Amino acid sequence: MKGEEGRRYSEACKMQVVRELERGKITQAEASRRYGILGHSTVLKWCRKYGRQRSRVNEIRKRNVMEERDVELLRLLNENKALKEELEAARLKNVVLETLVDVAERELQIPIRKKYGAKRSGR
Repeated sequence: MKGEEGRRYSEACKMQVVRELERGKITQAEASRRYGILGHSTVLKWCRKYGRQRSRVNEIRKRNVMEERDVELLRLLNENKALKEELEAARLKNVVLETLVDVAERELQIPIRKKYGAKRSGR
C-alpha cells in the first residue's frame, strides 16, 4: 500500500498497526493520523489481512516485529510535518500582520511600531 507522499509501508509496519488496534491501544482513525495512512479503508484492509485469525501472519510477526524505533520514527516524521505546517501558517500570519501595520501607519500617518533603542520612560 502506498502511504503519504508515495511511501510504502513494510509488512512489519502494517502488522504493528494491526497489533495496536487489536490490543485497543489506538482506534482506526488514530492509526491513520499517527502513521500518516491515507485512505479510509487501508487500515481495515490491513486488519483483514494481518488480524489474529491469520495463523500464517503469526509466524511472520515473530520474524518481522517492527522495532520501537521504527514506530517512533514514523511518529516523529508525522510530528515534523505538522510542525512545518504550523510554522508556515505562523509565517503567513506574520506577513499579514506586518502588512496591516504598514497600511495602518500609512493611512493614519502615525508610527505604530516600537522604535528599538528608544529610551524607556521613567515610571
